[in-house]
Amino acid sequence: MFSNMASLKIELKPIGIVHVEAGDEKVKASVNGVPGIVEIFPEYEQGLKGLDGFSHVILITFLHKTGDRERKTLLVKPRRLVKYGFTLEELPLIGVFATDSPHRPNPIGVSIVELTSVEGRFLRVKGLDVFNGTPVLDLKPYTPDRVVQEVRLPEWYASLLEKARRVAPGLSDL
Repeated sequence: MFSNMASLKIELKPIGIVHVEAGDEKVKASVNGVPGIVEIFPEYEQGLKGLDGFSHVILITFLHKTGDRERKTLLVKPRRLVKYGFTLEELPLIGVFATDSPHRPNPIGVSIVELTSVEGRFLRVKGLDVFNGTPVLDLKPYTPDRVVQEVRLPEWYASLLEKARRVAPGLSDL
């Protein structure tokens, strides 16, 4: 029925770029993300009208440092859990679509960041989990209708979350 979809060519043009002062390793190690600036290119600046006043935005990015080899990766360990005290040996090998790993067939990133100010075409944000120079494909306001009230988790994730909470009391989420 959809056999032609595999050969469908999709072209996306960045609307902006992320600027962070933190190096890649600091971004990777950060639990709550890093501050930075999302620069929207001049031709898209009008699209920001009305954005000021939202507390958070959803950034859709292209994870530009993911190489061809990593795009073929389908099984991974959720490595970001290492910063919560887990060893790689403790982490399960799972499908890439059950993680937020940048190693995936289409390295698209989705991040919810705090919007602290809009200054022309520059958005000051907190909580970035992407590297300096990351292309921005789109952004959307985070609105109350996007909040999920009851979240289900697979057993492997729930058990890791429980273990992390024992180690770091007050941890609300991984």
